[in-house]
Amino acid sequence: MKQIFPLQYYTESGNLKPPIYFYITLFFIARTWALLIISLTSRETGTTLLAIFYPEKTHFYLGLLTGFIALMLFLLAGRDHDKHKYLSLLWQNSYPLLMVSLLCDLALQIYYLSLHHYQYSLTASIQLVAILWLFLYCLTSKHLRASFIRYKTN
Repeated sequence: MKQIFPLQYYTESGNLKPPIYFYITLFFIARTWALLIISLTSRETGTTLLAIFYPEKTHFYLGLLTGFIALMLFLLAGRDHDKHKYLSLLWQNSYPLLMVSLLCDLALQIYYLSLHHYQYSLTASIQLVAILWLFLYCLTSKHLRASFIRYKTN
């Protein structure tokens, strides 16, 4: 059943735009990629910045791995999918990838907590609450789920 949303939520080709919280979710999942870009632009303090946030290199690489799906979804989100058959097919099937990426990030947060024997940390608490909230939002948002469906206007 096709849901109807306000007109400003649609692109010129008739596809539903993702909600703003979708982009916030992608940025949160790809925060390691954002930190990598920031560290690459500041050459003098780049390595120390990475060492502050990721003392162990394996945690950095795991963050890059989980953020890769979010980075690809961010690149796909702004495209006009009607013009490209394969991009359209990839976009239509990427909602489960988003959920997998969220679950992987949640698993990483719990893994990091277990390494510190579940001791309280403000940053860990904020990240855990944020990823849980974003997961629940993506799971229950009808607008987000409907934006992955391609409606043919012709």
